[in-house]
Amino acid sequence: MLKDLKIKKALFLKTKNIGDAIILTASISALPASYRFVDVVCFPHSEAIFKMNKRVRHVFVIPRDKKGFNKIYAYFNLFKRLFKERYDLLAHFSVDWRGAILARLLHVDISVSRLTDRRGAFWHQSFDFLAPLLDHERPMAEQDVDLLRSANLYKKSVAPAYELNISRLQKNKVNAWLKKHDIHVKNKLAVIHASSRWKFKEIPVSTWATIIDELHSQKIDVVISGAHEDLKTNELIFDLCESKPFLTKNFSLIDTAALYERADIVLTIDSMSTHLASAVKTPVVSIFGPTNEKNWGPWKGKYKVIGLSFKDDEMFACRPCGQDGCEGTKISQCLVQLNPKMVMKQALLMLKA
Repeated sequence: MLKDLKIKKALFLKTKNIGDAIILTASISALPASYRFVDVVCFPHSEAIFKMNKRVRHVFVIPRDKKGFNKIYAYFNLFKRLFKERYDLLAHFSVDWRGAILARLLHVDISVSRLTDRRGAFWHQSFDFLAPLLDHERPMAEQDVDLLRSANLYKKSVAPAYELNISRLQKNKVNAWLKKHDIHVKNKLAVIHASSRWKFKEIPVSTWATIIDELHSQKIDVVISGAHEDLKTNELIFDLCESKPFLTKNFSLIDTAALYERADIVLTIDSMSTHLASAVKTPVVSIFGPTNEKNWGPWKGKYKVIGLSFKDDEMFACRPCGQDGCEGTKISQCLVQLNPKMVMKQALLMLKA
């Protein structure tokens, strides 16, 4: 009985992209309350996500940006800090070797990861429990929570929602920016995320321009969001619009999360923005091409996934193909030929709901 009252510590490792980090917040919520402290190891660009989760105590960043001796020294300090914590649980949600090494060295009570075809027996034997292989039919939030289910730490059939918390200071900052640009609460606000590092996930900029002009005709204010590297695409869209949207040019990830929470709707492609909108409980219309929305679509809340398929046109019976564009072109015809009216119809229905 005394052991059950012990204040426990958990270490979660997820060395993937920002969207994957948002998805992991469902597993953080699923962890039993007896684990009072939750620490996370992640890549640098995901750090802000976990700092917006109230349950996360420490965020440890993998030193990807360092080289040579500086990288070795940074790893030494990282491992030194982890050893001091004496964790009770280690959950490794990626398939890299860091998690397996730490599982063997940290002497935790419970270690868990998932089966993978990418690693051999030594890697798999590093953990006490292994969740099933990933499949193509279930949301990634559920498949992450499978790790906790496999360790008998979560018994419900449905995973929790994503969880991010926006500070009052951050909300005030975004509201001030909107006021500065004469965007008021009297109009509905749509935020668009149009860009991806993987260009085969994008719809044409002309399609976005048509959507934005139609939104403006409905008295809906439009902001195009994105990181600094997205600005070129966003400016191309801006130039094509008859009614000019507003662009975020220096927003951090936390700023963007606050903007999404303030918005009435988010219109986006298959990217981290789909998950960010879900996490701040804002309705989202998400456009999918080659990627399987059964795995990577929005989670919980109000949403609509748009993707051409056989029922729309037999030409797209191949979707989702999982390829980086049609026949190696890096261009996905199922997105190029998407009718902007499909997006507008769903956006207006969601705004009226």
